[in-house]
Amino acid sequence: MVGRVQHRPGRDLHDDLDHRRDATLTVRSNSGWLRVSRYTPPCPIVRCLAFLLAVLSVAVTAQPADRVARLDSALAALHADGLFDGALAISGADGTVLYRFAAGMHDGAPVTTDRPLYVASVSKQMTAAAVLSLVAERRLGLDDPVEQVLDPWPYPEVTVRMLLDQTSGLHFLTPLVAHADTSRPVPSEIAQALIAEHRPGTAHEPGTAFAYDNANYITLAWVLEAVTGQMYGEVLRERVFEPAGMTRAFVGPAGAADWIAWAGGDGDALHASVDDLLTFDDAFWSGRIVPDSLVRSAVVELPDGTDSQYVFGRFVREAPRPLVGHWGEGDAVKTGLWRELLHGTLPGTTYAIEATSHGVYRTPILGAVMDLWNGAPFAFPLPRPLADVPEAVLARHVGVYESGFGRLHITLESGQLHLEPEGAGGSEPLVAGSETVFYFCCQDLTWEFVTDAEGRTAGIQIQGQPQTLGRRVE
Repeated sequence: MVGRVQHRPGRDLHDDLDHRRDATLTVRSNSGWLRVSRYTPPCPIVRCLAFLLAVLSVAVTAQPADRVARLDSALAALHADGLFDGALAISGADGTVLYRFAAGMHDGAPVTTDRPLYVASVSKQMTAAAVLSLVAERRLGLDDPVEQVLDPWPYPEVTVRMLLDQTSGLHFLTPLVAHADTSRPVPSEIAQALIAEHRPGTAHEPGTAFAYDNANYITLAWVLEAVTGQMYGEVLRERVFEPAGMTRAFVGPAGAADWIAWAGGDGDALHASVDDLLTFDDAFWSGRIVPDSLVRSAVVELPDGTDSQYVFGRFVREAPRPLVGHWGEGDAVKTGLWRELLHGTLPGTTYAIEATSHGVYRTPILGAVMDLWNGAPFAFPLPRPLADVPEAVLARHVGVYESGFGRLHITLESGQLHLEPEGAGGSEPLVAGSETVFYFCCQDLTWEFVTDAEGRTAGIQIQGQPQTLGRRVE
């Protein structure tokens, strides 16, 4: 039905193709079977040129009549070059699925558009929907203090709405790493007792600003359990999966809202297919899960007069096109679910993606897919550049940086820079793209060191986002 790459079992796909000069790559998608014959020999220059030609061939404006074929061709080229394994699906404003593509393997089994995979933070939209269903039943109020539901709870100013919109300022996950065994799930009651005992500080006064933190949605999962008397997974099944028609979605075996710090893994996480994600999105916006009046009351004005850019488990984006949705950053799967807003080119069009390898390309791939589908000029990503940076140059970046993500410690270990948020209990290696640009090896995130007039490293930021600048303090 959807994309399948055929190669000899028991071998890595790239090994298989690299050792067959006359290999034929076959992928199935909406427009039928695509055949890419005589795969390029394993010469890096030839491979790069071949991929560049594939990208240039689609970096034009697509018309509606040929956008499916162009998208098939582009995704097949990305897959052949090792930049995309996974599933992608697109639906129209009425919920009809207009496009499906899948290719590659994950955990020894083929990826398909109906295979459930770990969706990471995309699940926040489902958690929010379950909370709103309780609000619709008047079992919970958006402006109810959380302390009315959770006991003990040391943050009396925090409300349900603040959790939904990430304006609570809660920041308890990282500080609690020192007080809990993060190698295994921490039951809700133990986590809440630790929070009450140690009362980690908030990032800001509750309700005054947006600050993304997983603590908000961990707390909402506890709220769901406290109000309903059911485990988190059961709440989602009854209030979201079944009403929406998400036939493959599930929460892990235990089904509980166990807290896992990022050092401890994914835990009993929510899994869904891209087909399920589109089904959920249509059900939510069409009022099948919660009343339309609640769906359309999302935007919240903050005390400074600006609108919150995060509502009901979704980011609100205006550029490069008006969208509402979320990314998911799992270790092995990078996901996304985004819907075009009413003032967009194709209002109501929804895009779901699950990238199972080389997830660092997920965001630019989906951006190019959106451009193509909207009939705009588009270009798919090239492989990230890598650089051999002398250790003396790397040493210039070592230090401590004060940022909106907390204090970031940059260290140099065995000739490679590492980034460690203060209190995290672990670090991530940084892969050099140049002397100042670095990547996380397995995340779609690029960091950039900023230098002063004398050429000294003065700060670090997410590339292209100066508002995230963290200034060097040590």
